[in-house]
Amino acid sequence: MNILFYESPKDGAGERLQREVEALIPQEEKEIHCSIESLSRRLRQPHNKLGIAVLLTEDLKSLSDLLSIREVLLDLRIILILPDRKEATIAMGHALHPRFLSYADSNFKDVAAVLKKMIGLSDNNNN
Repeated sequence: MNILFYESPKDGAGERLQREVEALIPQEEKEIHCSIESLSRRLRQPHNKLGIAVLLTEDLKSLSDLLSIREVLLDLRIILILPDRKEATIAMGHALHPRFLSYADSNFKDVAAVLKKMIGLSDNNNN
């Protein structure tokens, strides 16, 4: 199963997220998109093995951009990383129907644990 990542190249949160999950997912099973245009273009193609999307929003604009293409995200299990913990931001994020919510100021260990469970890895598989 391929994992789709959306992150803006503007801050270090994307790098921290990549470091946390790179041991879980081989490079050839990741698709990384850094613009809403690239992400939208990819999602309008056949999904093939896509099943999970990890979406990192660094600000309300990037969250709004995702909301504008939500119809092409419907078939994916979404892990959404929000830019802040404000009630309005969280409400906007829920409109994408994520399976899991986290925040850009976290260390992303929670995201890695959820992703690991979603792709069916267990600690026994790593031994």
